[in-house]
Amino acid sequence: MTTAREAIAEAYKAFEEAYYKGEADTISRMYTEDAELLIPEAPIVKGREAIGQVWARILGSGGNTVRVDIREVEESGDWAYEVGAFEASAPNGNVLNAGKYVVIWKRQSTGERKIHRDIFNWDIPPGQTPTP
Repeated sequence: MTTAREAIAEAYKAFEEAYYKGEADTISRMYTEDAELLIPEAPIVKGREAIGQVWARILGSGGNTVRVDIREVEESGDWAYEVGAFEASAPNGNVLNAGKYVVIWKRQSTGERKIHRDIFNWDIPPGQTPTP
């Protein structure tokens, strides 16, 4: 059986590829139907469809890259939580934003793990506005 860490690492490989290609639908399918996305300074985004719309706005037509650094994973039964960091870059290599996150994963009846809660914040230099 795949550990939570292995499953999450595999999911982020697909996430990074979809991010580059601008495939918001692929990313939205990583979430449970009743998932919640907690974005800095914004209302809670509820449900896979609404989360997909947010990702579509963030990704645009694609071309930017993101790297995810999984720092901690703990699992208990069908649940796992994960703590990590990310960095998004433009095609020219300029960092668009970077930050920290906590994600709660839920194993589905199929055995696949999906994101149930997703919260992050940006680490940006003073005076700079985060760019998705």
